[in-house]
Amino acid sequence: MEFSKQKGVGACGLACALCGATDCPGCAVGGDCSVKKCAAGKGLGGCCDCAEYPCDEKMLQGKRNKAFNRYAREFGKDALLERLRVNFESGITYHTPDKAPGDYDKPETEEEIYRLLRYGRNDPYARCPEFETEHMKFRQVREEDAEELLHAFYGDLSEWMFYGQEMTNRIFASRHATVDEMRRCISVWLDEYRNKYYIRFSVIDKTTKKAIGTIEVFNNAGSKDDSYLHIDLSAPYETQQFISELLALADKELFKIFNIKNLLIQAVPAAKERIAALQTYGYRPYECKAGGIHYYMKRSPAHAVE
Repeated sequence: MEFSKQKGVGACGLACALCGATDCPGCAVGGDCSVKKCAAGKGLGGCCDCAEYPCDEKMLQGKRNKAFNRYAREFGKDALLERLRVNFESGITYHTPDKAPGDYDKPETEEEIYRLLRYGRNDPYARCPEFETEHMKFRQVREEDAEELLHAFYGDLSEWMFYGQEMTNRIFASRHATVDEMRRCISVWLDEYRNKYYIRFSVIDKTTKKAIGTIEVFNNAGSKDDSYLHIDLSAPYETQQFISELLALADKELFKIFNIKNLLIQAVPAAKERIAALQTYGYRPYECKAGGIHYYMKRSPAHAVE
């Protein structure tokens, strides 16, 4: 089995680039099935561009087809082709040389196929990843972190330099949070992980072995392109050195694992140390500024040439 980029993705959303059928050259180089004729007649590149999709066409009813078209609608056909290539090179089969079912045929639901396509075998919502830098460890937040997090960052919310998220603000009944409120907040974070909405990590100082704050990776927003890295660190760690460690981790791991296209991070004008780190790592001011919240954005190296 080979990956043939020139064959591309079919009008139906399936992977001509990985198809072993000898009786079809693929949509990009001459295939002429009913779905391609329909798309061409509407002046469209494929079903993912069609306002009437999903329709009753028999060929389009499979869960694999629906998962692939969903991905193409969210990220584009070129991104779908790239994900198929990356997964293929990591050993995920489209089908075997004898046309036996491949890895995309084995999941029971469309959602499972979509997640295999998007994250490969490293789905962060199937098993939460853990990371480590020179001075910090990152693991999923736990309820037993409540007191340490309260002391490190969330105990006094009266002057959050980097503006806590609205959801987090609503959970705390007052600007001076309690341990019970902190536990309730962590419980919400864990529920959102189970719902595959975002992941909140506790940041652990490797020397003291205590939680010094949290980060959150959120890439299920309305925008198909933008993901967010929310950073809540205790004041002594809000320095260019520690923020740079975190940004290096993002470059090395987060862009890839979470399939991030554009990564946005908050930094108000007073956050000089954070801004210096962001600029050093190639983040630039994001044009959209609302409600006094300022963002910096970096494009994934994998998408930099688009």
